[in-house]
Amino acid sequence: MEMMSNDLLIKNARVWPSADAEVIEDASILIKDGELIRIGKFRARANTLIDVDGCLVMPGFVQTYLHLCQTIFRGIAEDMPLLPWLKNYIWPMEASHDPASIRASAILSCAELIRSGTTAFMSMETVRHTNAVFEAVQETGLIGVICHCLMDETGGYKPLTVELEESLAECDVLLDHWGDHERLQLGVAPRFALSCSGDNMRETCDYAREKGLLLHTHASEQIPEVELVKERTGLLNIEYLHSVGLTGPDVGLAHCVHTEPHEREILVETDTRILHCPSANLKLASGIAPIPEYMKAGLTVSIGADGAPCNNRFDMFMEMREAGLIQKPRLRAQALPVADIVRMATLEGARTLRQEKEMGTLEKGKRANLIFLSPDRFHVISSKDPATNVVYSHEASDVMLTMVDGEILYEDGRLTTIDEAALRKTVVEQRQKLEERAF
Repeated sequence: MEMMSNDLLIKNARVWPSADAEVIEDASILIKDGELIRIGKFRARANTLIDVDGCLVMPGFVQTYLHLCQTIFRGIAEDMPLLPWLKNYIWPMEASHDPASIRASAILSCAELIRSGTTAFMSMETVRHTNAVFEAVQETGLIGVICHCLMDETGGYKPLTVELEESLAECDVLLDHWGDHERLQLGVAPRFALSCSGDNMRETCDYAREKGLLLHTHASEQIPEVELVKERTGLLNIEYLHSVGLTGPDVGLAHCVHTEPHEREILVETDTRILHCPSANLKLASGIAPIPEYMKAGLTVSIGADGAPCNNRFDMFMEMREAGLIQKPRLRAQALPVADIVRMATLEGARTLRQEKEMGTLEKGKRANLIFLSPDRFHVISSKDPATNVVYSHEASDVMLTMVDGEILYEDGRLTTIDEAALRKTVVEQRQKLEERAF
């Protein structure tokens, strides 16, 4: 019998350490100071005991592409193609944000993420008020790479035009304040090839690499976008991004729906990360990204929900299910096996954030980022395979507990770091004020 203090013991669990591991039945997990100390069949004493009564315990999800600043826009523009959707609705709302509205949007995002089992994320915010996003996320307890967005006159939308020198100065301020944070990191996000000049992107890449920051942009989401990039630059989208430095293992490219074979060779040669957004790609009629082909080529592919206005929710269960289903008609029934999808939603997400040694699987020495899933839902009962259940049977409401760094952020229907009633009131008020400013 082990004797521990200042620690937490989870017992009577069905522990699923990773997409590539077998379930450990009737298992325990010992956590100390936010770190996984021991996993398996053992007995121990602890300061805090959680009896999960047969719940599946697995790694928390890692979403690699979100817009926390857009969540408060949910439902603002439906059934529209990408470019008019951006210029007529999303960008005017982003340009009208103030610290209060963007804070409300970020906390609303985190509430939804926590409730549905996401424990870490990467987001692309807007060109101003990124510090308010950091402050909001810090309060909620989530782990995140929060990317400051850059746009210049190339985008043709003056209210979101910010000079490069000013944008990078803002990044310096954010680094000074948040650079040593244990859970939050800064990333840099030139929005996409149509909103930043080549010189802007090159200098931004140099800045990010000098500071050791992740880079993030959109790429090849829709055919009109690809055609416009070709018209302006003479290159296809991935070719152009490569020419300005936006490829590599420190770069996350969202979407990558429309790519040519030689562009895929560039992605493989540079080990660029692909951020897959199945629901958003369907809702904006962007198309179906060739994810099995990317994975077969050895690329790191992870999953993100994109923004609430084009999804409309941050539900990793929905994203995993759709990621699997949409590939089968275009390839075959065997396309994209369930274990691969779960790996994309956990370990590959952690790898994209360069934190695979800290999260993405349940292993000794890693951060205690995990979720409990109910075994008693009618839509799950009788199925034994955890990967099948997680991808095709479970839903967000099956999450019973979400834990980050050993801290419980959600348990039995209650958020522990967010005042839900106050949040609802604030979001409604800030949405109304935001629309009045924007339109």
